[in-house]
Amino acid sequence: MPTDQISLEQVFVEQAEYLEDESFTRWSASHPDEDAILRKLTHGGAKLISGPRGCGKTTLLKKAFHMLISDNDAAFPIYVNYKRSLSIEPLYTSGKNGTYWFHQWIILKIYQGIYESLKEINNPTNLSISLKKAKESSDFLEMSNSSKVDQDAVSIGRLEEDILRVLEKTGRYRCVLLLDDAAHAFSPDQQRDFFDFFRQIKSKEISPKAAIYPGVTNYSSSFHVGHDAEQIDVWIKPDRDEYIQFMRTIIGARFPSGIDSTIEQNAVAVDFLCYASFGVPRALLNMLQSLIVEDGDEETLSIDFSRTSVLRAVKQHYANTKKLFTSLIGKVPVYKRFIETGEVILGNSFELLKKYNKEKDDVKQSVSIAIPDAEMSPELIRVFALFQYAGLCIPKDELVSRGEKGRFRIFTMHYAGLVDTNALLGSKSLNIQSYVRAFTQRNAHEFTRTRPKTLLLGAATSDAFALSLPPCSACGTPRLYEEAQFCAKCGNPLTLSSTYLNLMNSDIADLPLTEARVKKIKEQSSIRKVKDILMDLEHSQLLQVDRIGKIWAAKIVRLAEEFVE
Repeated sequence: MPTDQISLEQVFVEQAEYLEDESFTRWSASHPDEDAILRKLTHGGAKLISGPRGCGKTTLLKKAFHMLISDNDAAFPIYVNYKRSLSIEPLYTSGKNGTYWFHQWIILKIYQGIYESLKEINNPTNLSISLKKAKESSDFLEMSNSSKVDQDAVSIGRLEEDILRVLEKTGRYRCVLLLDDAAHAFSPDQQRDFFDFFRQIKSKEISPKAAIYPGVTNYSSSFHVGHDAEQIDVWIKPDRDEYIQFMRTIIGARFPSGIDSTIEQNAVAVDFLCYASFGVPRALLNMLQSLIVEDGDEETLSIDFSRTSVLRAVKQHYANTKKLFTSLIGKVPVYKRFIETGEVILGNSFELLKKYNKEKDDVKQSVSIAIPDAEMSPELIRVFALFQYAGLCIPKDELVSRGEKGRFRIFTMHYAGLVDTNALLGSKSLNIQSYVRAFTQRNAHEFTRTRPKTLLLGAATSDAFALSLPPCSACGTPRLYEEAQFCAKCGNPLTLSSTYLNLMNSDIADLPLTEARVKKIKEQSSIRKVKDILMDLEHSQLLQVDRIGKIWAAKIVRLAEEFVE
């Protein structure tokens, strides 16, 4: 075990939005395509940056913001984080004109962003609504309390006029809206309403940019990707030549200089963790955090790079990634059967890879499955899109042709999943160096061909992709289709329960925590539900649990916040 002792209280804050500006600047690593991406984010035109959670979308948006804010000749940037958007969802389910109030909230948050940008450049400008009023009103809406918000507080027209006033006052020629976590809410109505706003606000002077997620983003009927906005994939694929260097740069930027020698002495283990993170920097930091060994009550920590600990961290990371996928049942309940069927498809995919790789050389291992494009149904496409949201697979951009055998869609499966299921090097002992060699030197043309019927073995094929629509609350009759507004039998209005409130009342076991940690929290505190964590003032309940200090208490709170956002 390494003996280097380091202070890591802030090092393991994974989300860029939680970092102070100084730490953000010091700890950021350059994306391999950063120059091209930032050029698109800082110039004209509407853009959507896409990728799974933790892949670096927020980092790129904040870099674009800092680049623009420091250049007096550049566009005027406004950064807004919409991570709390699901808290507005109860206004939809309660029938309180959710679309109107959601639009109000979107605009109110932008006003707060304008004031923040004006503060950054020390250029006070009066707008049609004060910062205090904008913040108070948005806070009330996040509490589903629309009665305390003026009916005509703000509008798109007033926002455009204020932005033009700011451009004139600051001498800037364009406004760039950097809208983070824009499609994070799993309410389809909210997402469609957001993209209606996105399309309306776009103009010659205003260029909106938004972060979206593959698989769960719903666009309005009038919004068309490619026409209304260019989509940019920012997920860093682990088969790229620059991949390992990029991930190592993240570690080097985050850790104090005293850890350098420890990293070098454990280069193979570090590279293994980099590959297992599957292109998600947040996952790499999470695994490294799980390897931290606390030294008594001191604020000094060391990293355990032993083979057993590293393999355990990788397996736990994959378990957490799968939990992120299955947790979608609570967030998009209509796709409950899709997600359950997806678990079967996932297991069968790794089993097929395991059979294919058996007895093959390290450099001839397959990490991808290939499915005939002609056999990809819309339902199966949806399942693999949901896999992408959780970061469980990466689709190849273009189809692969195999002559008379047809054209295939290629999906690279999660590297940590390959390790967890022993699908890679299945006939050999768990050797970290062999894994790294297989990931580094593998042949890109090695992939495992399969068909949908094989992937669905063991699934309830008769209703594998049935929509899980809630019945009429009055008479219990199943609703006929997703958009139905009235019961076909009794005629009563059909209502949906609040996803946000359901998530708040979820068991803490649904969070990406180990079973042992969940058990200890329940045994040694009164915390049972996710809302209990969010209402735990100053982490008093969490801090009384064994092996939960300030760092882990803050992390658990962030996991709970992310779960309901």
